[in-house]
Amino acid sequence: MATVASCGRDRPGEASFRGVALSAPLAKPAIRLTDFNGRPFDFVADTRDKVTLLFFGYTHCPDVCPLHMANIAAVLRTMPAEDRARVATVFVTTDPERDTPERMREWLANFDPSFVGLTGTKEELARAQASLGLAEAQREYVAADSASYFVAHAAQVFAFARDGYAYTIYPFGIRQEDWANDLPRLVRDATGVETRRALAAQARAGSLSTTPDEAAAVTMGGLVVTQAVVAEPASQDEAAAYLTIQNDTPQEDTLVAVAADLAVRAEVHETMGEGEMRHMMATPRLVLPARRVTKLAPGGTHVMLMQLRKPLKAGESVTLYLSLARAGALEVRATVVPYAELEKALGPGAEVRK
Repeated sequence: MATVASCGRDRPGEASFRGVALSAPLAKPAIRLTDFNGRPFDFVADTRDKVTLLFFGYTHCPDVCPLHMANIAAVLRTMPAEDRARVATVFVTTDPERDTPERMREWLANFDPSFVGLTGTKEELARAQASLGLAEAQREYVAADSASYFVAHAAQVFAFARDGYAYTIYPFGIRQEDWANDLPRLVRDATGVETRRALAAQARAGSLSTTPDEAAAVTMGGLVVTQAVVAEPASQDEAAAYLTIQNDTPQEDTLVAVAADLAVRAEVHETMGEGEMRHMMATPRLVLPARRVTKLAPGGTHVMLMQLRKPLKAGESVTLYLSLARAGALEVRATVVPYAELEKALGPGAEVRK
C-alpha cells in the first residue's frame, strides 16, 4: 500500500482535510465485479465524476464495517440532495460465501439505499484487493464449527475524488464530523485541483506529516506515537500492546477508543496492586497531557487485545487504531516481540515488572 501522511485538525482560519493523505494520488483501479442485483459493475465507468467511497468488508462484521457504513450514511443525510447524488458508496464483500446478494442488499439498505454491494469469485475479490495494495482478507475461525469465523480485512475507506484519484483514506475510528468536513469539499472539487492545493498547503503548514508504511513513529497533528510493540502472547486468547505517545501540542488530548485489526476487542487496562487489572476505557478515559510523553508499559497502563483473530508470532505486526478526542483517528503498526526482548524493545524509562 502507498505511504500515507496524516492530516491535522483545522487551524484558526484554515480548513483542513480530516482523512489520512496518501503520499501520491491513487488512480481508480479497474475493478469489475457483480453488484447485488446480479449486474456487472465496472468500478471506473459506473462511478465516473462521483466522489467514490470504496470499502472492503463483510456483513457479519461486529464493529468496523457497520460503524463505517453508519457514519457515512448519517453524514449523507445532512447533505443537500444534489451533493448526495455526487457520492457513491461501494461495499465489496470479503466474505462471498455468507454475503449473498440478498443479504448484502438488505444489510446495506439499513444504512442507505444508495449504497452498492459488490461480490465475485474468490480470485476476483483477491485481485480487487491487490489492486489497492491490500492483502487478501482471511478467515479467522473461533470455534470448531466451520461456520463460526471472523474475516480479517482492511479497515480503511478509500475516498476517490471526482477526478478519479484518491488523495485521502479514512481508517477505522474516523468520526462523523470528519466525514462532514471532507465530503462536501470533495463534492465541490470536480477537477481535484483544490484538493491537491489544500493538501499541499497543509504540508507546508506542518499539519501534514509523511510517515513510512511500517512499524515506526506515526504523527497526527503534533501528537506522535514513537513506539508501539505487542508482546508475543503465551496463549492465543489475548495479548498486550505497549505504546509511547508524545503530545507536542499545547493542549491535552484524550484516548477515547482503541481497536486492532487482529483482535475482536481492544481495551485500555491498568495493572493495580498485586496483579489486579482494572478496565479504564469507559471512565476515566486515558488523558494525554500537553507537551508530555505518556508511556503505556508493563506493570502499568497498557492495551489488551482480546479474542485474537489469529496466533501472533514474533516479527509480525498488528495495526492499532486509536481514536483521540482532539487529534481524531490515528493508525499505527506495532511489531510483535517475545517477552524476553520486551525490555530492550521498549527502551529506557519503561519498567518491565517480572
